[in-house]
Amino acid sequence: MQNSEIARQFEELADLLEIQGANPFRLRAYRNAARTISGLPDSIQDIVESDPSELQELPGIGKDLAEKIVTIVETSTLPQLEELKEQIPADVVRMLDIPGIGPKKVAFLFSELSIHSLEDLKAAAENGVIAEQKGFGKKTEQIILEGLEHLSQAGNRVRLAEAKAQSDAIIHDLSKLDSVQQISEAGSCRRRKESVGDLDVLVTSSQPAEVMDALADHELVNKVLARGDTKQRVRLNSGLELDLRVVPEESYGAALLYFTGSKEHNIVLRRRSQDRGLKLNEYGLFREDELVSGKTEEEVYKALDLPWIPPEIREDRMEFAAAEKNELPELIELKDIRGDLHMHTTATDGTASILEMAEGAKAKGYQYIAITDHSKRVTMANGLDAKRLRAHWKAIEKAQDKVSGIQILKGIECDILEDGSMDLPDEVLSEADWVIAVLHYGLKQPQKQINQRLLNAIQNPNVSIIGHLSGRLIGKRPGADLNYGEILKAAADYGTMLEINAHPMRLDIDDIHAARAKELGIPIVINTDAHSVAGLDVMQYGIYQARRAGLTKKNVANTKTWKQFQKLLKTSK
Repeated sequence: MQNSEIARQFEELADLLEIQGANPFRLRAYRNAARTISGLPDSIQDIVESDPSELQELPGIGKDLAEKIVTIVETSTLPQLEELKEQIPADVVRMLDIPGIGPKKVAFLFSELSIHSLEDLKAAAENGVIAEQKGFGKKTEQIILEGLEHLSQAGNRVRLAEAKAQSDAIIHDLSKLDSVQQISEAGSCRRRKESVGDLDVLVTSSQPAEVMDALADHELVNKVLARGDTKQRVRLNSGLELDLRVVPEESYGAALLYFTGSKEHNIVLRRRSQDRGLKLNEYGLFREDELVSGKTEEEVYKALDLPWIPPEIREDRMEFAAAEKNELPELIELKDIRGDLHMHTTATDGTASILEMAEGAKAKGYQYIAITDHSKRVTMANGLDAKRLRAHWKAIEKAQDKVSGIQILKGIECDILEDGSMDLPDEVLSEADWVIAVLHYGLKQPQKQINQRLLNAIQNPNVSIIGHLSGRLIGKRPGADLNYGEILKAAADYGTMLEINAHPMRLDIDDIHAARAKELGIPIVINTDAHSVAGLDVMQYGIYQARRAGLTKKNVANTKTWKQFQKLLKTSK
């Protein structure tokens, strides 16, 4: 039983109870438990099998939650969750993903209007039924219709972090079979797209049936949907589907190339093959009926007069022109990162102290961090006003005296208010080492208005960087309607850095605009936005996003040593 699966069940339980109007403290306990479990490096199953009492030593896990964890590990499910799923349809839970529609409204729609599906909700909104209800109105009805459109576009895709965790677990377990010679993920997960529709796994094996049997029996698999001699499709407990393909050793590279994609990249490869009198498919590269290459991806690319191209940039954007000139970028790696400049502590909505975050970052080999708790506009996170912020900065100075080998910057994540002003006065911001300006509210403002808010921040000499630029939440909330050309040009002109927020729900800015920022010479900073020590681990997802944008170590400011970064701070604005 994977930690991610246990965490998913607690999240789902909290969602269902929220619709039923359960006690907020109870909901928070389940969500905190999910966060603790998903961020835990140790296996929950191992703890349960070794000594279940140790569960209660984990943050936020009491006796009741520990018992529920044991039940999930031992039975793969939770009776309370299954009972709620029978009472509340899955589509009703998905309504929570519509911005502005909280659990109370969802509960009303479900219980009072008998709306049990997204189709029912759309029909009710289009027919004006929603607007007639007390507490809703025309504006809410329009929000619902826009939210439904976004959900339909998102489809059944899941965020990369969730998909990859499941793919990694299955590959890890199948690779233990003696009959498996090679195994790899493929598809959009291998290309590290920010969301994934399904999973692909390729295997070479002397006993395909044994591999398929092992997959069918895997703890993450809910149902076998189809099975043939060399291909099997299964549905996972999460609802995600996975295709397993057993391929011949001589075709493994060609198959990996084909099933990794993207479709656009593969089309160009096939054209190059045809230009050379060859034919490329998932079985290999052929000259008439003769197999020219196919055992490895490198062989296939070489036969087409190309160097091997990293999966993250196989989108037919820039990779072929760069490859032909032998100018493929040396993509950034996790080991290149020297600092993390966006994180939260118990001063606002974090779960760890300044010192704990510093020690956690130091353990990763970082040379510097910035503590950037929320400004006062974010009331739900206990945001800081000027007085509390200055006291917080003094606490950072005291923490610095207690830890060596890492520099702690006095920072703030400061909201750009709906009227375009900053949430804290310039005289306060000027005292900070590092200021992240962000949009949290007013994301539906017209493009001209929201662009002006960002331009004001970009031009502010106290602002170091714009964080999670669009404000999107992947699969849940679309980003603001921005004129990226105008914003990126201003960032380049005024020396304001841009963030790739590594949190798997954000990955903002996206790869397209990160690539454009690279062209304009705008320094990118990859940050975790961590709210706990375990949250520092999501840096890898920011790296994936940067790699998809073609970014190298040179394009990312927090790959610099502390001495180098200090100079950048002094000259950037």
